[in-house]
Amino acid sequence: MTWKDFRANYTFKKIHILYTAICILLLYISSSCISCTDYIMKPGSEPSPTAADNAKFTYDLPLDPGSPWPKFRCNALQNGRSEVMPEKSGLRPWAYETGKGIFSSPVVDGDGTVYIGSADHYFYAINKTGKLKWRHLTGEIIDSSALLDDKHRVYVGSGDGHVYAFDRLKGTLLWKFKAHSPQEVKEKFDLKTYNLNWFEGNVGMLHDGTLLAPNDNYLVYALDRETGMGKTQYLANEMVWSLPAVNTKTGRIFFGTCFAALKNVFCYDSESSREQWTSGGLGTNAATIMLTSDSPRGAALVGGFDGILRAYAQEDGSALWKFGARGHIYASPAQLKDGTVIQPSADGTVYAINPVDGSLKWAFDTREPIRSSPAVDADDVIYVGSGEGRLFCINPDGTLRWAYRCIDEDRNDLNASPALGRQGVYIAGESGGIFFIPYDYPLSTAGKSDVRCTPGPGEDLPKDGNFLFFTTRFGGLQIEAPKEIDANEPLAFSLFVRKNGDTVLAAIDGNSLEVTFTGGTEGRVKVSADRQFITIIPGETWTGPEGGTLAVRLKGPYITGLSRFGLKFFGGNRGGEFDRTFSFRVRPRKNGNMPYRIPVKAGDPSTMFEMSRLAAPSPAILPSWNQIGFDSLHYLYGIVEGKGNNAIIWGIRGKLDGESGQTVADTSLQDRFPLILDYDRGLVTMYNYDGFLLDFNGTWDMPYALYRLAFKANPATGAISARPALNAIARCDEIKFYGKFLKLTGMSEFDTGLMNIYGGCNLKLHGKGYTTGPENAGAVSFHAEKEYVSAKISGGQLKREEHVYGILLVDTATNKPVQANYARKTFVESREDGTISTVTLHLEEKGFRGKARAYFMVDTYPAARSEIIVGYPGE
Repeated sequence: MTWKDFRANYTFKKIHILYTAICILLLYISSSCISCTDYIMKPGSEPSPTAADNAKFTYDLPLDPGSPWPKFRCNALQNGRSEVMPEKSGLRPWAYETGKGIFSSPVVDGDGTVYIGSADHYFYAINKTGKLKWRHLTGEIIDSSALLDDKHRVYVGSGDGHVYAFDRLKGTLLWKFKAHSPQEVKEKFDLKTYNLNWFEGNVGMLHDGTLLAPNDNYLVYALDRETGMGKTQYLANEMVWSLPAVNTKTGRIFFGTCFAALKNVFCYDSESSREQWTSGGLGTNAATIMLTSDSPRGAALVGGFDGILRAYAQEDGSALWKFGARGHIYASPAQLKDGTVIQPSADGTVYAINPVDGSLKWAFDTREPIRSSPAVDADDVIYVGSGEGRLFCINPDGTLRWAYRCIDEDRNDLNASPALGRQGVYIAGESGGIFFIPYDYPLSTAGKSDVRCTPGPGEDLPKDGNFLFFTTRFGGLQIEAPKEIDANEPLAFSLFVRKNGDTVLAAIDGNSLEVTFTGGTEGRVKVSADRQFITIIPGETWTGPEGGTLAVRLKGPYITGLSRFGLKFFGGNRGGEFDRTFSFRVRPRKNGNMPYRIPVKAGDPSTMFEMSRLAAPSPAILPSWNQIGFDSLHYLYGIVEGKGNNAIIWGIRGKLDGESGQTVADTSLQDRFPLILDYDRGLVTMYNYDGFLLDFNGTWDMPYALYRLAFKANPATGAISARPALNAIARCDEIKFYGKFLKLTGMSEFDTGLMNIYGGCNLKLHGKGYTTGPENAGAVSFHAEKEYVSAKISGGQLKREEHVYGILLVDTATNKPVQANYARKTFVESREDGTISTVTLHLEEKGFRGKARAYFMVDTYPAARSEIIVGYPGE
């Protein structure tokens, strides 16, 4: 049988099942070759960092000796362990708010000053009382954790592609280093990278003081800390978020990469810059590698997005053991005195693992994903942040010592990792806050009367049962659903199963799920690819304007005892059945016309919206891939045309202007897409059910099959009064290169490649709420053929680099946007003086034919319009 005959006789689905079987076989063969030689898996063979009365700490690197937490993961081994002895004090918790979310982890010096970056582009130094000491503005978000050296300096990387060095006392800039652009990386190192050179990885250090700075351009830089000059670089095969661990005795460094499979753990000799070995698993390694020892016979541990924590031999990369969590692993591991490995997972559990064989010792369960890496003090007490907005303090035996709620609002993820000071713990979160919690404050007299505090020893979860938690747009899991909802509001529910006091792996059986609606219209039901949550979208409202009561019953079996391939779970047996009815009062809607401005001719006001701080917490792996990137996104929406309570919107990418702090059009990223707006007595729904592309940070396209924003607005002014809910379905198989790999992480459906997304964002009227478009647009004439539509501009003064230009087509028969690849098939030509001459939209070969209204779009404004005919009769 030839390959052509083979393909003809097998379906697409069967071929992929065969691929899976082959991969499973290969993995089985490779896993059977695990080395059984003795390795040093516990600390104790070499001196550990020590402190005398918390006055001075000893490190194998030239770090600040007065700091109990001078770098991410604290020390060279990166075991998350500080020898700080917690000092009891009468201090109270404090919080400092920055201008945007924080996904960077803090470091703290001996005086209690905390250093941290924010998505508001600033790097902060906050003193021990919570007051601003100094701050410095960079050109982009800061996702990197800083480093404090023994010369009173602090170093940090920024998304603007620079590493900054500051004098810690004065905050003065000493130097900054610029990373290679993707084009320079291609030319100099022959590596084809994404369109990014962000420093998302944290700053590390070699034994001689050389700085290590991982970059998204596939390079790990070695920098001279005195001058900021590049000394060398270590080449990778993908973005590097993982901070290299340093064995100061052997001179080797170890780091992970975002490469999808098998080759995503690297070992280099730091002196020669030569690669020693590579290894890896089936998913991105965002976590930082931990070393069990500085002996050549030590191990290197790291968990990946396939949900597996792996132990590798430092000497040759051979696999020693692996441990599987229920969900993907973003957090880095820590290690206790006796060698116990502490590994949190995005499944909400903190696992304690035997370092010798990878077996489970105990598990501490929480309700929501954990991306925070644990910190351990000299008494082996463990501190870790959670997706619930709480800092957990766990005893070495796995019992809860206490928990403290840092954030009590929608955006409450504590994805940053804690840093240990002399008198308390520092952590930061998605709300933009930096928090200080004194040691054992929740156990103090003041703490016992503080509603933010929860004492131990048990888990704050039911012992047994299955639950469908109401899921908020920002990922919160609530046992009780809200009593009232708006008529256009989507619903989401997540499965949670407990047995004998432990959370167990379970999956919704989507084929047997029954959803019934009483008192309202039926919604569109979608089970996520990982089978962990259900979304239900009204179409477009649950009830009429009078409101009413909506009851939704969800009934069906769930599966346990699942087998796995990467993070794709399959097989298993019926574990039980859920049967839950949720009742909601649908709020009534008052009469009122649409408050938004619709332009009729050029120069008329057009309402303009600004979207920012996108969050997509469901599925849980999506924020781990790109939460800081989502949070940095800005979009501008403008009304193009409309009638009555319906309108068509044009969307483009925006960016923060460094001088004004306002959002302006981002001319470097050519996102263009149409949405439909429905207004219903104070409720607004923006949607596109035909599909379009979005470009994320210039790196890769996300093709959508469905995109929907639902929110409430003031009927008089149009001001948005609640954060929108976002529903989206992405066509992952169309994502270049990585699309197919997303199946193995449970993100997309195996057969269809679709990914169900649920989240939220910020939305407001932009500026004064409307725009009247550009001046000097010139005269515009449209021309249509079956392959393209063009707009020729004469007498205009608009420069190519000043705006985002496009052509929008609206079908006159349906009054809906014509489906076209507006983002990638729009081409702009300019004259020698830089003014634009022609904008062309290329159409699909068998695309739209007929009569359309054509708009020449300048940013979000329809600067010119005309009715055209695309194609020819009888063609």
